[in-house]
Amino acid sequence: MTGFRLALLVAAALVAMPASAETLADALRSAYETNPELAAARAAVRRVDENMPITRAEMRPSLGGSVTFSQDLDDQLNDFGRVTVAGVRINQNVWLGGRVQAQLDAADARIGAAREILRSVENRIIADTVEAYAEVLATREEVRLNQNQVKVLREQLRASSDRFEVGDVTRTDVAQSQARLADAEARLVAAEGNAQTAEQAYLRLVGHPPGDLAPLPELPPLPPSVETARELALASAPVLIAARYDEKAAADQVRAIRRERWGTASVNATFGYQIPAGGPFEQFRVDGLVGGINMNASIPIYTAGLLSSRTRQAEATQSEAIETIETTRRTVLEQTTNSWIAIETAKSLIRSAQASIDANRLASEGVRQENLVGSRDIIEVLNAEQELLNSQVTLVRAQRSLYGATYRLLQVIGRAEAAVLGVTDRLYDPTINFQRVNRSWREWREDPDPRTDRLRNRPPGAAEPDALEAPPPSVRRMGPPAPGQTQ
Repeated sequence: MTGFRLALLVAAALVAMPASAETLADALRSAYETNPELAAARAAVRRVDENMPITRAEMRPSLGGSVTFSQDLDDQLNDFGRVTVAGVRINQNVWLGGRVQAQLDAADARIGAAREILRSVENRIIADTVEAYAEVLATREEVRLNQNQVKVLREQLRASSDRFEVGDVTRTDVAQSQARLADAEARLVAAEGNAQTAEQAYLRLVGHPPGDLAPLPELPPLPPSVETARELALASAPVLIAARYDEKAAADQVRAIRRERWGTASVNATFGYQIPAGGPFEQFRVDGLVGGINMNASIPIYTAGLLSSRTRQAEATQSEAIETIETTRRTVLEQTTNSWIAIETAKSLIRSAQASIDANRLASEGVRQENLVGSRDIIEVLNAEQELLNSQVTLVRAQRSLYGATYRLLQVIGRAEAAVLGVTDRLYDPTINFQRVNRSWREWREDPDPRTDRLRNRPPGAAEPDALEAPPPSVRRMGPPAPGQTQ
């Protein structure tokens, strides 16, 4: 069954939607722009971006200032001399054994892993939103079906009671109708509860409660076979690519620690002015200028096993990352295969449910007519009505499962993304922040307060989110609990 035919079936099953109904594309756009979990993942990438300028700083010159004041005393504790020195110190590393380059490579790999984790979160949020959207539609349709069932069974109970009054049916028939009505009312309450739960999940993901929702659109294209899907997953699954980046970062870290054995060299220059004892007029003396240039070089010879231990520790981290790649690879293949199976199963259930609905609708009408002439019992009418309802609910759940499994497959292979699905043309680009901070030399460059500026976690053009509420007071400044409260 094509996605277009499925969309028509869903549309026919749902009540008419107004022109202003929210579409799936609207919900995905809102989740992409406002979901706080996705915004936090973007902030995490920016945090990892800072590893590059932090590492580069080791090979850049540093400048500092200092003031030294000394007071000498004689054996009688009299003022013997006073010296004040103020100056600056410049330091430049000229050789770090290749350690910085290895750390830069590790930082670059960690940034790649962070971006893939962001892709993974984005894929999951979009798949979750599709499931939440489909779940709201499905639970609302289940509520409508159960409401209709309650209405039918109430009419059935009324008819059974009337026929009992004239002696056409027994009290047992009336009791059976009452029992089925009570069961249908309980099912209706459960369906209404499920609908409210689905709306809460939608609110959490999208940022606002669902109003009138349009029917589900046509399904996006899928790989032609499960084998193709598995190949795509191995090549582009975000979590698998992130695991590979993590292993590379661990290997670079091993190399960085080994390079510490190659020693370091630096050049230091100090320039200052010395004010000797004798009063403030001494500051004009030329011989008060002090300074010098030094070159320092060192190489570790014996570290009591420290470098060896740190190297083995880093190698164990790399070994762990290698096994994590294999674990992730197997998990990705499993999820891909399971999603494909779920898709095929849902398609089969849809075909079976459609055939079952047609047959049960015909059987229900026939049993009802035969009951009127006395050839069928009330319980048979009730059973036929229940079987029709069950097949209708099965169709609704199968349609919902098909959409969920489809987008779960896209999530695993990394194609449930805003850019791929065309959710919006206002995409968040993690490389912009990296280009801003990668080679920055500015010392006094900070971002605005994160509590009042949350727009940086959103794509361009997104609405300004609310500022975070004030932080709670310090526990040390909080008074005792109010009467009746527990500590």
